[in-house]
Amino acid sequence: MHAFGFDHFGGPDVFQAIEKPTPTPKAGQVAITVIGIGFNPYDASLRRGDQAAARPLPFPIIPGQDVVGKISALGEGVTDYAVGDIVMNHRPLRGYSEVVTASLAKIAPKCGALSFLDAAALPNVGTVAYALVHSLGQLQKGQNVAVIGASGSVGSLAVQLAKYAGAHVLAVAGERHADFLRWLTPDDIFLYDGVSKRDNAWAQRFDLVVDAATQGANGELAAWLVKPAGIITTVGEPSTIPAAETVTVLAAGGKQAISDHDILMYYNHMADTFGLTVRVAKNVPFGVGGVQEAHQLLDAGGVAGKIVAVRPHGRTTRHTPHA
Repeated sequence: MHAFGFDHFGGPDVFQAIEKPTPTPKAGQVAITVIGIGFNPYDASLRRGDQAAARPLPFPIIPGQDVVGKISALGEGVTDYAVGDIVMNHRPLRGYSEVVTASLAKIAPKCGALSFLDAAALPNVGTVAYALVHSLGQLQKGQNVAVIGASGSVGSLAVQLAKYAGAHVLAVAGERHADFLRWLTPDDIFLYDGVSKRDNAWAQRFDLVVDAATQGANGELAAWLVKPAGIITTVGEPSTIPAAETVTVLAAGGKQAISDHDILMYYNHMADTFGLTVRVAKNVPFGVGGVQEAHQLLDAGGVAGKIVAVRPHGRTTRHTPHA
C-alpha cells in the first residue's frame, strides 16, 4: 500500500508516495481502508520541522489525524464491528495512508447524517471543540457562552456544542463570515471588524469564553467578555490572556477523561437529533498531488474550514455519476 509522507523537512513539495506493507490489526484493533483524510495546521508544522525538538520522530514521517474509511480486517477479540463498516478514526499520526490500523477507543461508526466530507473533517477539530466546551469549559445548561473564532472549523463546532447543551451563545468572527454565522443560529453575533461595536452589555457577562481563533489570538477580547469568576478556554497560550486572577484560563491539548470514541459518538447523536455543520473548505485529490495542494493552502492560511481529501467510494444511488 502507499502512504504519503516525507523524509526531510521543507515545503509542501517534500511529500512523496511511500510504499509500505499493509498493516495487520492487533488484538483490539481494526484495519481501515481509507476513503478520506483531513488536514490540520499541526500536519504542516510537522512537515516544516517546527515540532522536531518537542516531538522528535524518525523519517519518513507520515502525518494525519483524521480518517474515515471502511473496516477491512478485525483484530482478535473485536466483536462490536464487522468488515465493511464505515468508521471515523482520530489518530496521533499516519492518517495519510491507504490503510491504517486503529484501536477501538479511537474509532466510531459514521452515522448517516454525516457525509464522508464531514467525517473526514471532524475527528481532530471535533475533539478539540469538545475539550474547549465540555472537558475544560464544564459548560452547564443555561449558561452564557461566547465563542471567538466562531467561523472556523473548531469555533463553529463549539457554537453548535454550546447550543446543543442549552447555552445562550454569542458568536464572534469577521464580517466576511456573517452569513455562515447566521447559519449556525447563535443567539447573538459580534462582527469584530464590521459596523457593529462592542456592546458594553457583553462586558463580563459570559460564564465561558472559548477562544478558538487561530493560535488563540484574541486574549484581550476574551478577558473583556468573561465573568470575574468565569472560565476561558483557548487553543493558544494561556499566558497571552490578560484575565483577572479569579478567572480560570485553560488551554486545549492533552488527554481528555472521555475517549475519542465517546466524543465521536456524541457528535453522531448530535448530528442525528439536532443537526451538525462541519465546515469544509475544499476537497483535494487523494494522492501526493492533493496532499501537496492541501499543504500549500495550510501554509497560505485564511482557509475558512477544513481541507479534506475524499476519494470516490462507489455509487450510492442510480443517479450518482461515475467517478
